[in-house]
Amino acid sequence: MTTRDGHDERTRRITLAAATAVIALALVGGLVLRHRATDEAAPGPTAEAAASPDGSSRVPWSAAVVGRDDTTVTVHVGPGDARCRDLVEPRATITARDDAQVVVAVEARIVPAADCTTSGARVPLVVSLAEPLGDRVLRDAAGTLPPPTYFERHVPDLPSDKRWSPFSTGCDEGWCQGYNGPGGATLLVTARRTADVARPAPVATVRVGPHRGVVTGAPERSWAVWWEAGDATYSLRLAPAEGASFTLAQFERELARLRWS
Repeated sequence: MTTRDGHDERTRRITLAAATAVIALALVGGLVLRHRATDEAAPGPTAEAAASPDGSSRVPWSAAVVGRDDTTVTVHVGPGDARCRDLVEPRATITARDDAQVVVAVEARIVPAADCTTSGARVPLVVSLAEPLGDRVLRDAAGTLPPPTYFERHVPDLPSDKRWSPFSTGCDEGWCQGYNGPGGATLLVTARRTADVARPAPVATVRVGPHRGVVTGAPERSWAVWWEAGDATYSLRLAPAEGASFTLAQFERELARLRWS
């Protein structure tokens, strides 16, 4: 038989044990809540990579040209919209690749230009792929949308034609390459996004390699032929030497002599 004093003592022990359990659960719950709050408040990785020790940072590139071997890629990069700025020690690297894409990053320092009249020129940087690009997309590590990509296989193989020698030229957008030729004539090969191209009224159509081209121009100035491949429009402009001219028939014969790979 349990006495009243024994019953009261047993009740006090049960009450104390329950209170202890409640306090313990509250402490654990508090720790869990504080731990979760700390995790949620912890900052994640930033979207932009920190500058390198030498002061360089990631710079967007504006266009890429894929060589005839399909493994040599030249990206063109400049200081962008920054006025009177130049790039110092730009370098391009492949940061990621898979079956769908190849990601190219460019890092450089952007500094005030010594001569604002010549600043802002785009610089070509070459990277080599271990395997042909194929159907993969070239992407810029500094942007979300892929910049335009042009392919040398879509233009004549002028470097293999000893009549034409390349010379440096520049273009604000797209890709361009100039060549000096026989009798003082010059050729200019260009490529731009088709959506950005505005061409003069056509005067003829002609076959250029595997493409059907549209001819524009006039004998006393220059002739040009335009053709589309992928989402780009390519053109080849033939300009005569100073004081000379080409007829349309001469231009078409010259086009027929060009080599295509």
